[in-house]
Amino acid sequence: MPKTPTEILEAAAVDPDARAAARERVQKLEAPDPYPAAPRPALGGIDILVVPDSHATPGIPNHRYEWLGRLANDQGVDVTIDIGDWFDMNSLNAYDNKPGSRSFEGRRYWEDVDIGLDARLRFRRELAGHEPRLIACLGNHEARITRFVEEEIRFEDIIGLGDLRAEELGWEQVPFLEPIEVAGTFFAHYFTSGVMSRPVGGIHQASAIVAKQLTSGVMGHTHTMDYAVRTDAAGRHLHGLVVGCFFEHHMDWAGPANALYNRGVAILRNAQGGEFDLEWWSMDRIKALYA
Repeated sequence: MPKTPTEILEAAAVDPDARAAARERVQKLEAPDPYPAAPRPALGGIDILVVPDSHATPGIPNHRYEWLGRLANDQGVDVTIDIGDWFDMNSLNAYDNKPGSRSFEGRRYWEDVDIGLDARLRFRRELAGHEPRLIACLGNHEARITRFVEEEIRFEDIIGLGDLRAEELGWEQVPFLEPIEVAGTFFAHYFTSGVMSRPVGGIHQASAIVAKQLTSGVMGHTHTMDYAVRTDAAGRHLHGLVVGCFFEHHMDWAGPANALYNRGVAILRNAQGGEFDLEWWSMDRIKALYA
């Protein structure tokens, strides 16, 4: 059993002279020799770009979708997920959507559709040959089309979700509120809670996602951002993410709530098994690099 300092150092296979020399260098504030390179773990996950509520709206230029395509290309993302409300569809809002009303007048419906398609095309062009998997989770604004047709059955063969041209543009279209799992994380426009199927809410929405869904989940809808990580009994990290919004314009109907919006996109790096490294891209950062 080693007892003296020298014996202890020798037992630990440390050269006393080397230790003394190292101490002398530190006292002289000289940088020590670097450690040998440690083995680097292989990152087997994928990178997922999450585009929150972007609300393509007639009269509002679609520059941001070109920036988005450049970002997706430059960052080499494997998957792009539109979390919903890419199409604003204001012509079918719940407050004034009766046939013959000013907002439903046919031209305005097609303007809503066309501006969303314009956004899809601008994004796709700026991918410049990069081909990530494209997933479109329908939001409550796209679901306005389905709701309207259900209430006005005579429009069944006139308008529909097919007008969004998802398949033709290479997007996998996911029904409203139907979660889709990618790399162990679930994505939906929002997750529901309770018998009334209302959106998960409260002050800590991200924590509520984990608590209610018991898995890693990402949602949009609120235009705000919240993030939480919890660890289960098996040591797995469960991530909850509310991902903000991707537009700059002021929404009149939201009033003072506009000031609360978090504007940008998220990239989930090394996503696998329900875990990921969150990387937030603010709108200002996107514009500085890709506008």
